[in-house]
Amino acid sequence: MTQTSAFKTPEGEAAYLATYEAVMNLWPVPYEEIEIPTRFGITHVFVTGPKEGPPLVLLHGMSMTSAMWAPNIADFSKDYRVYAIDVMGQPGKSVPNYDDPIRDAADFVAWLSETLNGLNLARISLVGMSYGGWVALNFAMTAPERVHKLMLLSPGACFQPIVKQFMLRGMLMSMIPIRFTSDSFMGWMGIKDTPGDPVSRRLLDLFYLGVKHFRMPPETAFIMPAVFSDEELQVLHVPVLLLIGDGEVIYDAAKTLARARRLLTNFEGDLVPGSKHNMCGSHYQIVDARVLDFLNENRKSRERNEGSEDMLRERIQVK
Repeated sequence: MTQTSAFKTPEGEAAYLATYEAVMNLWPVPYEEIEIPTRFGITHVFVTGPKEGPPLVLLHGMSMTSAMWAPNIADFSKDYRVYAIDVMGQPGKSVPNYDDPIRDAADFVAWLSETLNGLNLARISLVGMSYGGWVALNFAMTAPERVHKLMLLSPGACFQPIVKQFMLRGMLMSMIPIRFTSDSFMGWMGIKDTPGDPVSRRLLDLFYLGVKHFRMPPETAFIMPAVFSDEELQVLHVPVLLLIGDGEVIYDAAKTLARARRLLTNFEGDLVPGSKHNMCGSHYQIVDARVLDFLNENRKSRERNEGSEDMLRERIQVK
């Protein structure tokens, strides 16, 4: 595997990594960083939370990096061992293998499988936001034996096509990677510089620098989230939580929720009031509470079952 810089220039790389570090300094919890070699490149992972906690894997939105979880990470890592992964081929600290990059949805499954193997994680709960939501759902449908629970937060496509305005704005930003086009694209989705919130400004800085300086493999850049068929969705039995802002702009939120509810066999879902695509940041209290309730529901049930089994064994031994 050929290892080269993932950035167009050394100056661009330095500016990007300095900004990334500045955002990570705003994480409210300590973390460690791990690099996992895969066929598709070196995957960068941020790890936090109790070592004995159940594994919870986070996949970020398009070009947002693991830094985007700053508002959520304290809640998520209280009881869970959290692995925030920089998605391969997207701007971030993961370094793509330009000789053998990710080329399609199947490659994303292979990449995430190799990454989980490198982390010694056999079965996980998986959270995906936006582009990461599409990657997560695609993985859960292909390798359901590895996913305990799936949480989709404003997922890209999956259930409804993404509107043309998203594509047009994204193309304009890619062709003219200046601050105006970057901030306009993000602002349309509700991701703005919020007074008194240093994370929001830093994330906008990081997003812009990633668009401007990161060398995304062209094969990966052309992979867009797709809508899954009825047949594909109906056979998924992994428990799924779907949360979408009621002001979502990349597709019709109500239609998306209705289709998921109709086709998924083990499903919970809601619209988050007053939010757009950025509900993980703007309404993180609601999102975090719903995600943790969904996770802990199974955990409590499992603990009750384990307790009942222990009591039954004790009774058998007494008799």
